[in-house]
Amino acid sequence: MKLTDNEKKMLQGEYGSIRAKALDYLVQFGVAFGAEKLVPISYCHYPAEMAIYDGFCEDVEAFANHNVQVVVPTTSSTLCCDMENSSLTNCPKQLYETQLKTKLAFQKMGILETFTCTPQQIGFVPPMGSYISSVESSAIIYFNSLLGARTNRGGLFTRYSSITGKYPAMGYLLDENRTPTCFFDVSLEARELSRIDQWSTLGYIIGEQAQDQVPYIFLSDLKQPTMTQMISFGAAMATSGSVTLFHMEGVTPEANNYKKLYKTTFNKVLLSHREIEDVQHRFQRIYENQPIDFVVLGCPHANLELIRHVSEKMESKRIHQDVTFWICTNRMTKLQASHCGYTEKLLKSGIKLVADTCPVESHMRKNICDQYNLPFPYFSTMLSNSLKMLHYSRNLLGVKTALLSTNQCIESAMKGKLVTSHSQKEDDYEVF
Repeated sequence: MKLTDNEKKMLQGEYGSIRAKALDYLVQFGVAFGAEKLVPISYCHYPAEMAIYDGFCEDVEAFANHNVQVVVPTTSSTLCCDMENSSLTNCPKQLYETQLKTKLAFQKMGILETFTCTPQQIGFVPPMGSYISSVESSAIIYFNSLLGARTNRGGLFTRYSSITGKYPAMGYLLDENRTPTCFFDVSLEARELSRIDQWSTLGYIIGEQAQDQVPYIFLSDLKQPTMTQMISFGAAMATSGSVTLFHMEGVTPEANNYKKLYKTTFNKVLLSHREIEDVQHRFQRIYENQPIDFVVLGCPHANLELIRHVSEKMESKRIHQDVTFWICTNRMTKLQASHCGYTEKLLKSGIKLVADTCPVESHMRKNICDQYNLPFPYFSTMLSNSLKMLHYSRNLLGVKTALLSTNQCIESAMKGKLVTSHSQKEDDYEVF
């Protein structure tokens, strides 16, 4: 690998032994995958050092005690509870105290306490073509696809990039690896892609079929999707497969580069109603009028508009006494929701606005329930508008699942049972 003079100095320890070791890891990583050089990065989204994993918090605490700080703007991913109000989700006190080590370590290292899976919703929008290093599959696929920034699935190497400002020139950082390798022709009407759950389903299907390829997606009757719909779409794709980058005609910035390739490629996969219905049935383990006890919106983390929508829908209403309802978001959006009066409305209706975490990353996992003598499954059912949430929850939290629209989730929460009678009208198009 060719190193610059400055990189050689760092590797030789002129900027401290910890940075030297970090750069050495990155060099070895790059050499293993044939990288010819390192590139400077402009941003990092740092790994989730969560208390639900043994030793993670202690590891980052020890790393921070070396008094080394990040050298590029660095945000942080989700933790195991709302760090401002751990009792909101009934997080065990000892688990919260362990998680606090991560928070304090991040402060020492200069890592921003964002604790979110959607940093792009709070102002971290790297420019097209910029090199970055990120964790969190839903953020990675958004950065690569919708913004045209360049990142791989960074994993723990993101830690080393954050303190060196470097990453090997390989994978999706290179032009040749961003070319589409599979093609999908989607024959759905605009009304069939007007909600988060619908986009999530489509993403899940494409992810299953594309696996680790780069899909190019063409939709003939496309109403311009919202940011939240694209986040949900990408998140589902990265969940059922390991898609890290996709192109969509008329939506993603690099799609035009490959338009001719799409038109001359004949091995296209046609997707229609049948595939959509098949996936929805696979996740349908709760049926009409059966009782429910847990509803979750905000996977990936909800934006302010979705929070406003739910708060207005619940005006002067309450959820059923047997139902727990979370809306998961980041702490900045939660603060704004409080300023707007949405949080108070939600609390009056019985809904919890939860920051910094989500059920999948919480104390509800079986190993944590066993450790703290909590019941498992913690809840028996889960309704959500997100297939990413349901995919992981049925496996890790042991819940029965059902995918519904946002409004169906709200209506079901009020009645304490699964309700799908809500009919989708044209003016019910989700704008969040």
